[in-house]
Amino acid sequence: MRWLVVVLLTTAGQVCAQESARQWLDEMSNALQTLDYDGTFVYLHDNKLETMRIVHQQTEGGEKERLFSLTGSPREVLRDDRTVTCIMADNKSVMFGKRRSRQPFPVVPRDLDALSDYYQLEDAGEDRMTGYMTRVIKIKPKDALRYGYRFWIDKETRMLLKFDLTGVDGKAIEQLMFTSLGIGGGIPAAALEPSLTGDGYAWYRQENSDRKPVRNTDAPGWTVERLPAGFRMVNFQHKRMHQDSVSAEHMVFSDGLATVSVYVEKLAEGKAPVTGLSSMGAMNAYRAEVDGYQVTVIGEVPGVTVQMIAHSVSRLS
Repeated sequence: MRWLVVVLLTTAGQVCAQESARQWLDEMSNALQTLDYDGTFVYLHDNKLETMRIVHQQTEGGEKERLFSLTGSPREVLRDDRTVTCIMADNKSVMFGKRRSRQPFPVVPRDLDALSDYYQLEDAGEDRMTGYMTRVIKIKPKDALRYGYRFWIDKETRMLLKFDLTGVDGKAIEQLMFTSLGIGGGIPAAALEPSLTGDGYAWYRQENSDRKPVRNTDAPGWTVERLPAGFRMVNFQHKRMHQDSVSAEHMVFSDGLATVSVYVEKLAEGKAPVTGLSSMGAMNAYRAEVDGYQVTVIGEVPGVTVQMIAHSVSRLS
């Protein structure tokens, strides 16, 4: 009987901790969208450290946001509920298009219950960050085929103050941390206006994806036989990878948090395939040759994951 009581109490405690972590993440996502804030943060990725400033305002018409670099070449990103505009001084260009999810801030899915078979939510207690008391929430993968996540969330406002993307060893691969932050108090209109006007720059309309779709279809000619548990195809289309090439099949798989793209492209006559693993920060890519086709798998997942997927791609009979 004593053993049964201990088990029941332990299970109840784990359930309460999961519920607490889920609520903190939900409220953090809401705070990022609804609060007015002006802050400076450092962003560590690809072995580079950038310093950036973000100004965010919630108005009756929706969100307005300005993100701009304080180190390196001047760059600015302006975002509202409809469009995103990127102004880059180094190549004198402006790219604009439909609104996409905010970067480099993490996007946590609303349905966290759907991730419970593949990730574990953990309330790791309190920590002090940027002068604020925070709650540390972890999303820990249950296998070595995906990354983990750590969030430092302000106890009063639920604003995200620090974020780590962690590898299988628990160490940070990418990190974002505010060094100064003002929440509320009103945002002057001038703070949301770009300092780069874009005058004399080349303007480009950006599609929702990196390359313009050739056509959409529900009938892929290739299949992926090995995927991490929980990954499902969420998009499929044909794309032209290069201006002078034939279209490639593009399959997108996701577990609700991590996303992997698989490209299959017919090799041109006489062109040698590219093979092997390459990495850029948390992003890994693996290339293989299958039956005269170049297979490329890329995603923000461990290298072993993209390699496993690439070697399981085969043509449908």
